[in-house]
Amino acid sequence: MWDQVNPWLAGGGLALGLAFGVVAQRSRFCVVAAVSNFALMRDYRQLHAYLAALGVAVAGTFAMEWSQLVAIADSGYRRPDLNWLGALGGGVLFGVGAMLAGGCASRTLVRTAEGNLGALLTLMAFAVAGMATLFGALDPLRGWVLARALPLRAGDASLSAIMHWPAWALPLGVGLACLAIILLLGCWRDHRGTIAAGMLIGLLVVTGWWVTGVLGTDDFDPLPPASLAMAAPLARSAAWFSMGQTTGTAFALFLVPGALLGALAGAVFSGEFRWVAPASERVAAYLAGGGLMGFGAVLAGGCNVGQGLSGAATLSVTSLLAVAGILAGMSLGMYWLSRSSA
Repeated sequence: MWDQVNPWLAGGGLALGLAFGVVAQRSRFCVVAAVSNFALMRDYRQLHAYLAALGVAVAGTFAMEWSQLVAIADSGYRRPDLNWLGALGGGVLFGVGAMLAGGCASRTLVRTAEGNLGALLTLMAFAVAGMATLFGALDPLRGWVLARALPLRAGDASLSAIMHWPAWALPLGVGLACLAIILLLGCWRDHRGTIAAGMLIGLLVVTGWWVTGVLGTDDFDPLPPASLAMAAPLARSAAWFSMGQTTGTAFALFLVPGALLGALAGAVFSGEFRWVAPASERVAAYLAGGGLMGFGAVLAGGCNVGQGLSGAATLSVTSLLAVAGILAGMSLGMYWLSRSSA
């Protein structure tokens, strides 16, 4: 196996994972926190970080595609069919699971690296459920969901192509909308650090396209470009670790271990690493939340990072549906938790 690994993809995945882990650990980057803090406390810090990441990722991804440097249209997010059931249904399940577990996929991974054993339980359940959905007992259900996909006449899941808009119009609109919301909601000057961290994460998404679409290209083994994601890489890493089964690319295989190492380094050097035992009354929520996140993310084609940033940056209609499903699921989960604790 190892003599066939593309060193650019392996090294790029490891390096990007390390960088993402450090930035996410230091900034507390989390989509669950962005939604819940905004809804419950009108705290815009994490929302600003996510919008900054999305705006930079959209602009950089469009630049890659517009310059023909990377064939973004060949990525899995822009397949010429609409996986509406998986995107919406899987997104909702992921969002509910994230609220149950108390953190999105990236935050769960970071908290695991910080020594939180409850997060480790969630991460293990996430990996097992994702692996079962990709390769195991739940794979027939995933196939049934994918069979419900609708073909797109545009031959591309890009919303711009479907709506026959100029290629530059939607990226410009999304970028300006992200900037406007940051400036108008909350005092952005108090959140400069988290906004800068979000911008760095957006740049990592763009760098991921460059690594897989330029540095790691192989004329004898052409692969579609990809970028930051957590769900499928975590499931594939778990399959390799548990069964020695290698699937996907070296970029995906090395991305999650890199993120864990980066978050661990950030926690150790900042003095924030400490073992934290899970509260006994929360164990079921950790496991259920992780299972729902793993299952839902694979059905949706990605998690809050894969679909919420990398996929959304391509302005794929499938990715945008998945983001809508994730936000709806988080809202449902937040409502259910507030009702059950009342």
